[in-house]
This record gives sequence, C-alpha cells and structure tokens, in this order.
Amino acid sequence: MNEMTQSEMLRDPMIRQMLRADKISVASFAALLDAAARRHGHSAPDTVLAATKLSDVRSIDAAAYI
Repeated sequence: MNEMTQSEMLRDPMIRQMLRADKISVASFAALLDAAARRHGHSAPDTVLAATKLSDVRSIDAAAYI
C-alpha cells in the first residue's frame, strides 16, 4: 500500500468522518499536515491550505501531534 498524499488525506471519507467526530475542521487538519511536512523538511505542494481561510484554521501546536 502506498502512502497517501495530503490531498488524498483531506478528501478521504473515513478521515473526514473522524475529523467531524472529533470536531476538527478540515482547515485545521490541513494546517497540521502542512506544519508536519515543513518540520520534517518535506515540501507540501499538494496542500489545500492556500485555498482555506486562515480565520477558519484553529491554532494547533503541530509538534504535539507528531
């Protein structure tokens, strides 16, 4: 099995269902993925964070989730 890209994770129905259950916005999850990629030195060209409103992104300490 191949690893999912950030875009695939954000579109995955199971992941979206878990985000809804945990009351985490897609924008927050996108920000977390982007921060984790930057922290690990990976570029994140397929992120959709640019398409989200920054006001919708909750403040997340990405390091706590990595």
